Amino acid sequence: MKAVEFRVLPVDGGWMVEGPDGLAPLVLRSGGRAEAKAEALAKAMTATGVDVRVAIFDQARQPVGTKWFWAQERTSRELAAA
Repeated sequence: MKAVEFRVLPVDGGWMVEGPDGLAPLVLRSGGRAEAKAEALAKAMTATGVDVRVAIFDQARQPVGTKWFWAQERTSRELAAA
């Protein structure tokens, strides 16, 4: 399964969290807040069984970091209930 990616990028007036197709981008004033929001979204998506990568870029749009969030393991009982 392919991993989902969120990217934290600079935009005029703030920072954008760009997600996979179908999700509207979020714009926040602070890079730290944008990174925290991307991480929160990534953690939430791991509950669906998907690995998530958060790529972080600086103001020159150069990559400065990557964080991985691995899919959560589900028990056989949880799988049967789904």
